[in-house]
Amino acid sequence: MELRRREFVGMVATGAAGLGFSSGSQATKGKLGGEIHPPDKSFLATLPKLMEIAQLPGLGIGVVQQNKISWTHYAGYANADGKTSITPESVFPAASLGKQVFAYLALGLVDEGKLELDKPLREYVKEDAPTGPLGEKITARHVLSHSSGLRNWRWNHGMEFAPAFEPGSKFRYSGEGFYYLMRCVERITGTGFEALVQERVLKPMGMKTSTYLWRPECEGRWVAGHDRGAPENNTETRRKLYATIQESGMPLARWNDDRISAELVKLLELKEPPMPNNMVPNSAASLLTTVADYAMFLTHIAWPQGSSDEIKKTTYAEMTKPQVRINNELAWGLGWGIQEDEGQKQLWQWGDNGEWKNIVMVHPQSASAIVVFTNGDTGMHICERVVTAATGKEQPAFLWI
Repeated sequence: MELRRREFVGMVATGAAGLGFSSGSQATKGKLGGEIHPPDKSFLATLPKLMEIAQLPGLGIGVVQQNKISWTHYAGYANADGKTSITPESVFPAASLGKQVFAYLALGLVDEGKLELDKPLREYVKEDAPTGPLGEKITARHVLSHSSGLRNWRWNHGMEFAPAFEPGSKFRYSGEGFYYLMRCVERITGTGFEALVQERVLKPMGMKTSTYLWRPECEGRWVAGHDRGAPENNTETRRKLYATIQESGMPLARWNDDRISAELVKLLELKEPPMPNNMVPNSAASLLTTVADYAMFLTHIAWPQGSSDEIKKTTYAEMTKPQVRINNELAWGLGWGIQEDEGQKQLWQWGDNGEWKNIVMVHPQSASAIVVFTNGDTGMHICERVVTAATGKEQPAFLWI
């Protein structure tokens, strides 16, 4: 599993009439505020051509409005070689869009007093923890807001696991920070992450197929990734690990990071434990889900109702408040990117697991949201066009990704 953050400047489209490229003034015509709508028919008519130009095999889109999934759309192939179509049953790697689901779990533990936002995480887990005086200061607030100072991932055991700056002072995207917090959550609850997230978030929200590990329901529904070449499939390790867990007779709740790491050494015949970026389940990047499942999660983000499976309103307010600023337009809250543009606030996150490129955006003021999953290395270009069509304007976040 390749879990890297690729930084590039998003392209603001101009010209090319008839292909869905439009200026900001054209895109905003007929749209009010920041509300998210299903893209109109004229845009959808251009979508196959846009996908052809981008050499994007397939995508899935979900839109949420007023506490319900209002619209979904599927196009193209799950496997370009086999010509298997993407359908509502297709299972996508969510990549970093899994961070928001984990953040929701963590904030639920904050509500219960089991996890403290401002308590140093080394007080929960000291083994393979961030090092040095600055490493001792890292808290859950720092991790969730990407202000811990940790690098995105260590790619080998010789790399230093220490902050590059005073935690909380500025932004630095860190997937491994989320993974470390996952280990802390396992230690706090005494429960392996996959069992915990199923119990506390996925099952209560009706996300029946979603998993950070593997489920039999995923078989035959996998959306392969494509790099403008042959399709790629990274599910074999997940299948082997899942089978091992099932055959062990040991409850899933007992399969924490330590036990899974030891098992992967044997399964994959490794000389040393896998690095966190290659671990499953992985709170930062290994979520598998469907459009409908993820959109169901978004109904709780776009329109919080205070039900038993939701975080408190005060916690929601903290989650959606800027904790660290990136620039004048962008900041990060607790788990979510925050874009503040022309008086409108959007929550957002992008996903990039190499050949899978995804985007999610939420407009809390109108209780609307959109998620776009794609299965090609050019997918973010199409994500941008889809979100522009759904929001009626170009979004500054794409310039930063």
